[in-house]
Amino acid sequence: MKAENLIRHVDANHPRHPDTSTVRESLRTEKRFAPPKAPRGPRLRIRRIHVASVLGVVLLVAGAYAAAPYFDPYRNFTRDTCIASEPYHIHPYLRITINGNWYPVPTDIGISPTCTRPLHTHTPSDPSTGFVQLHVEGPVAKDFTLGDFFAVWGQPFSSTRILSYPADGTNVVRMTVGVVGGGPGAPSDQYGALVLRDQQAIEIFYGPAS
Repeated sequence: MKAENLIRHVDANHPRHPDTSTVRESLRTEKRFAPPKAPRGPRLRIRRIHVASVLGVVLLVAGAYAAAPYFDPYRNFTRDTCIASEPYHIHPYLRITINGNWYPVPTDIGISPTCTRPLHTHTPSDPSTGFVQLHVEGPVAKDFTLGDFFAVWGQPFSSTRILSYPADGTNVVRMTVGVVGGGPGAPSDQYGALVLRDQQAIEIFYGPAS
């Protein structure tokens, strides 16, 4: 007999019986009289082929990421690479002052009969301004530093030395960076780590601390 029929029978024939309410609640809560649960949908079964497929995609993506640098034709492009006429071409400017006098930076730094480096000069320091135009060239845009230029030149440069002049306690090495035509540059402590940009005006000073 269904639970609802038993409940109806109790209500109709034994409404005043002291146990009627208890029997009614018992019938309503008893598991075997509970309404059937809705059927569940089909279970998702993870098969080996699914795991293998996902693993294969992950390995393929990881392999492509790892191999990408090896397909870059410019992965070995450095300050020591020999270049031809290149589409990327910027001009920072550099002036070196030693004890109040402009130091003449020579022409053709980074240029030999068989090779032109990405960082080079074509002309010496301008005697009227003391600045020399640096050429930074390449087949693609690439960050080179002031330290790269001095390495190509074959001269030392750091916060403690410029050319053959060491910071000795009495004299120090200082540097400012500005923009051509923009007035005095701002002090910089980047020294050789300074990334070269177009139309930079870089000044290096050697002399007394005060």
